[in-house]
Amino acid sequence: HDQGAGSSLAALRRRELIEVTEDFVQTVLGMVPRVRVKLTTLGRATARAGLGHTAPKSPPRGLLSEWLWSNLVRLYRAGPDGMSTNSPRGTPPEERAPSDKARFFLESDQRRPGGTLVTTKNVPAGEPYESPLYKGHMIHPTEYRVYLTEAGKAHYEQHVRCYAELWPDVAAPVPNDLPGDAHSSLDDHKVRKPRGLLARAPFLLLVALVRNDLDDKLWIREEWGGYWKNYGSTPPEALMALPAGITTNQVRSITRSSTAPAKLLEFRSGPLAAEQEVHQWLYPPGRRYWSDGSNVWPDDLNVLHVTDAGRTHYAVNLEAYRATYEDVETPDAPETWNASSSTG
Repeated sequence: HDQGAGSSLAALRRRELIEVTEDFVQTVLGMVPRVRVKLTTLGRATARAGLGHTAPKSPPRGLLSEWLWSNLVRLYRAGPDGMSTNSPRGTPPEERAPSDKARFFLESDQRRPGGTLVTTKNVPAGEPYESPLYKGHMIHPTEYRVYLTEAGKAHYEQHVRCYAELWPDVAAPVPNDLPGDAHSSLDDHKVRKPRGLLARAPFLLLVALVRNDLDDKLWIREEWGGYWKNYGSTPPEALMALPAGITTNQVRSITRSSTAPAKLLEFRSGPLAAEQEVHQWLYPPGRRYWSDGSNVWPDDLNVLHVTDAGRTHYAVNLEAYRATYEDVETPDAPETWNASSSTG
């Protein structure tokens, strides 16, 4: 950090313009402290006001930005042959394959139902020929081509009429034979939550708790255990006995809602989650304070974990949740979780 960066971050943090996460990361030099900073909603609004910018139009959840949609349209027009990633100089922009950056976003979203929207393959390109340097050695020329996946084709046909409303400047052909469940307009993206289900923010939190519960995962158990061992000490049994879940300081990285934990802890038919305090004597040895005097580890750290009622609620209502929040990747629930018929 530059000199004075700590006090600047502290000032922005007090005004709730940024979120600051402080932890340690493993490097070739060992464990080193790391500070991660993210703008809050208020921070983004403040920056836009100061710069005189207006808020960009946001597509409904699960839909692409105008830039990514235009890339998907070009691939749909190209058909099953795809597009070469190497466009000759002078190729019109509308005939160019998606850039490396566009492919990164279209290929890396593993959470999308059905998988990624595009894929890049190295395929034969032309007839084999003998190497001019090594007699008898045949060279098989190849090229990289980018293709629309089945998930990408399904996404296009499912939402093409939605995108026509959202991004009218992108000329996207509408197939004659659309699937029966294809959306007719952006109105189909309005979430109609059935009675008795959680709102989106607390549901995202419940999914995170369920996933860690299934994987028996708790970040501080894994990371702090290593810190204790680096100092030549055995990790406390109470630390290793903490339940699988997430720590309360990680909630904001899962959902921006500050009330999501309370919605689970105070669910009307019974708590879907519970909290367990992390006593400070379990904190890893070593550095406790940053250069600006703030604590490395929060003073009020708790573990949020799913309850039996939460497991049952998740299992019984899973299909309803999947229909309501189609873009959220949800793990399957074990059959034992469905033992109770109560929907909570």
